Amino acid sequence: RGNITIEALHSLEHHHDVIRWPSIIFRLCNDLGTAKDELERGDSVNSITCYMNETGCSEAMARQHISDLIKDYWKKLNKCYVDGSPFSKHYIETAINMARISQCIYQHGDAHGSPDNLFKNQARLLIVEPISINEK
Repeated sequence: RGNITIEALHSLEHHHDVIRWPSIIFRLCNDLGTAKDELERGDSVNSITCYMNETGCSEAMARQHISDLIKDYWKKLNKCYVDGSPFSKHYIETAINMARISQCIYQHGDAHGSPDNLFKNQARLLIVEPISINEK
């Protein structure tokens, strides 16, 4: 399950999108979740401000565009999973889980940099008080 073949390593040169797509999803989700606070603080530039500067559109339109990009990259990542890849299913599932984590962390704002009570409660329920599954 954890063995990496030489063929898989060489495949990274030509089939690197399985790494790229979840990374882009993570980056874009981070931008959607943190942009408001970053804009108020005058912090770093992100995909939302870049798109606003390039097109002259509003923040709401830029956010919608970034959300659409995330959906497109999810479609590509899911297609890679369904259509097959030179990489193991376990490897692809790990890449998919990275994208899932980003959506969970940033879906209601910056749960990483400025965690609110909603995220703290979600983390507590998941880690401290997990749902028990009793097998019969």
